[in-house]
Amino acid sequence: MGMTLEELNRHIRIVSGSLKAFMRSERRALLQSALFDVPRRSSLGWECLYRTAYPLLTELTSVITPEEIGRRMRRLCARPNFLTLSILICCYLGGRQQHILDLGMKPGEPFPADDLEQIGFVVEFWQRVCQAYREAEGLLPNEREATMRILPLEAIASLRDYLVEVDSSTFQRLRRMAATLELYAFILHGEQRDGLFAHGPYDAGDREVLIVREFTDLQNTYLPWARTRARNRYPNLALVLALREVAVRFDLFGGVHIEPAEYADRVRACALLTAYDEGAVRAVPFEEIMEIERCAAEAQLELYRAALSWSPRFKIEYGLHLFANHMKAFFDIAGVEAGERIRRAFEEAAAPFLRRLLKEPEPPSIWRFMATTEEEFFSPISL
Repeated sequence: MGMTLEELNRHIRIVSGSLKAFMRSERRALLQSALFDVPRRSSLGWECLYRTAYPLLTELTSVITPEEIGRRMRRLCARPNFLTLSILICCYLGGRQQHILDLGMKPGEPFPADDLEQIGFVVEFWQRVCQAYREAEGLLPNEREATMRILPLEAIASLRDYLVEVDSSTFQRLRRMAATLELYAFILHGEQRDGLFAHGPYDAGDREVLIVREFTDLQNTYLPWARTRARNRYPNLALVLALREVAVRFDLFGGVHIEPAEYADRVRACALLTAYDEGAVRAVPFEEIMEIERCAAEAQLELYRAALSWSPRFKIEYGLHLFANHMKAFFDIAGVEAGERIRRAFEEAAAPFLRRLLKEPEPPSIWRFMATTEEEFFSPISL
């Protein structure tokens, strides 16, 4: 392990504090859904990441460095992105914390299952990818100015070349399309933000900034329920906004908050882009907006109707596929085919925990803990 115990605990505290601020601001610990069993499916995914992250990431880093992964992520519509990084570290530590709570341990007591080599490796992997990926000193947005700058200067310059001044009618069409894509991504990913990511602000001069809203994973075939008859026209889309005199801040999971909240009159220009695996970018004509929206709406409706028929068991069990999809993204960007091996590892890790979730009438204790505790979300390592 390259980190000292002090460094490792400092990073755990940083992640803990950021997640606590995020969940308290959005009341995420109280999240309920009529369609999905969000707390249990999340806890199942956290258990899978806790059990598998070390062996899987050890395998991954035998063929690619964390720094190279971070560099490859610094492009438009890349998967993984910062949301994936946050899922990895928060859910790995969340899985560990559930076991600490199950043992009824007091703050400061050493957790007997802690393996410094393993937890240090996972935390250091996350830290090294973040450092290579983000154009900022801090690893997390709220450490500095709540920014999410990831693109190199030449990529930002090329974005400006695609911008087109738009009237209010065109912007409203783009906005409706974006809302439809958001809903599609939300249902596809079982009420998780995967597929949605925003970054910036990038200085465009004269009190103007560029904000990029990305919609990725639009042609997923890995999730068992993703193969709808209606298919999205593009695997990914990026909506670039040139905004005047706005304040923006980005959160831990790649969400963007713009002030004023109604900013239509601050929009000077837009671009709609799609990106290819090798990094090439091309403009999507605005004439396609209506068809893009139609395809996403039809596919979303198929997903919604299918989810209505899910059994109580699968409303939990789908979490293993959902979180395997995150881990797969790191292998994909490295050019390593590992999707089914990751799925099998997650299924094996999930089995005993799934049996427990099906038996217990209440969600796992970590949800009450995160909703009420004044302590850190994630316990430091004690020897």
